[in-house]
Amino acid sequence: MKIGQICVKISGREANKKCVIVDIVDDTFVLIDGNVRRRKCNVKHLEPLDKVLKISKKASTAKVHEAMKKEKIEIIERKKKKVTKKVKPQRKRKVKNDGK
Repeated sequence: MKIGQICVKISGREANKKCVIVDIVDDTFVLIDGNVRRRKCNVKHLEPLDKVLKISKKASTAKVHEAMKKEKIEIIERKKKKVTKKVKPQRKRKVKNDGK
């Protein structure tokens, strides 16, 4: 396996999704990205395909998606989280009565 190799995950919640090897951690683990979340993955959980993309080591997700589009590989867009700022309720201060 080498950097830029296209693989298919064969286990886990992202099984049957295509990914690209972005970095090689050691003999058993690689860093993957693509149609899956960027994460460290065991080599035993990947099925390598014939294609190899031209990407640099630790390429960003945007660059990986761009390279996948050039090879006409379908990209699954992830939902973007909507961030809303919650307003905390203000506590009213108690006023002490001095007996006046």
